[in-house]
Amino acid sequence: MSTKTIHTEIVRMGVSKVSDLKFLENLAKRMGWTFERERRTGLDDAIDDFKAGRVHKAKDVNDLMAQLMK
Repeated sequence: MSTKTIHTEIVRMGVSKVSDLKFLENLAKRMGWTFERERRTGLDDAIDDFKAGRVHKAKDVNDLMAQLMK
């Protein structure tokens, strides 16, 4: 009996141009790789910041400005 071991690497990339993304998608298809897209918005980043505790609290605008100037 023969067994086949497949080692999968997951790579994340940030692409600034849609044309680059299309090129990478075509390249992945030709190489036999799987290609998945995940679109993240600013809201996704904000939720991640909130979950990680990267939030600031201020009682008013003057308090916020004072915190920013520190």
